[in-house]
Amino acid sequence: MGMDKRTIKIIVAVVSVVLVLGIILGVLLAIFLPYRYVELEVWPRSEEYNHYEPLIHFRAGDPGSWHVWFKRINDFLRDYETTVPEDPPRAPCSIHRHDQRLPVPSCERALNMWAPCNADNFYGYAAGKPCVFLRLNHIHYWVPEPYNVSKPMEIPPEMPNNIKQFMQQRPAHHYGDYVWVSCNGEFQSDEENVGPIQYIPANLPPGFPTNRLTTADRIPYSARNLPDQIHGPLVAVFFENPRRGVVINIECRIWTRDIIYRSSSRVGHARFELYIQ
Repeated sequence: MGMDKRTIKIIVAVVSVVLVLGIILGVLLAIFLPYRYVELEVWPRSEEYNHYEPLIHFRAGDPGSWHVWFKRINDFLRDYETTVPEDPPRAPCSIHRHDQRLPVPSCERALNMWAPCNADNFYGYAAGKPCVFLRLNHIHYWVPEPYNVSKPMEIPPEMPNNIKQFMQQRPAHHYGDYVWVSCNGEFQSDEENVGPIQYIPANLPPGFPTNRLTTADRIPYSARNLPDQIHGPLVAVFFENPRRGVVINIECRIWTRDIIYRSSSRVGHARFELYIQ
């Protein structure tokens, strides 16, 4: 027996109401719940940090000017202090200068790997050649799809040559995958002013090893709504000779197959400004 017209109308009305309620609920969740995305953090940060205008400003010859940035980096790195650094080290193992720390051979080796981005060199700020530290955040929501030469997928032509070279020299099936990272001047004038850039530790690939990241596939489902429990590995960016007296806009980004780069997006992308006098 077929349903009468009245029953059909009731079913259609119920389905319509359910759909409308579902749409309204989705909109409300999008408005009131925080949007989670893979964030590329830049450290040090000022107390009034603003993602859109994150300025690092100091006078190289004035300790009273650059020491505040030195202290902020130390405060940030304090959680990474250890007398038994990992191999390779996630971060500089000490925030103390050589005349203030108890020498530990393994830590001394790690600090040498991080030179000049270590406390012995004031992270480069005293010389006007600063280091900034990059770290991934909100990765417990994410399973990255890294670029590597082991998979038959096209490598973006705009990917920096140094990353392509590392992919050839350190294939993923031997050395593991990386979430690659690169930094450059945001505009043409910035490219001219930023000068040479090094990624520290210099003998390691410019990126974050996936076996050190607590991504969603490595933690229980129940923990995915919690803040990142383990501090992730760092990459230091060393600016060898940035031009003084001008504001230099710098952007950094990660390279994975699943994140589409957009300069206006904050997903896997960061920008900051350097102004050195």
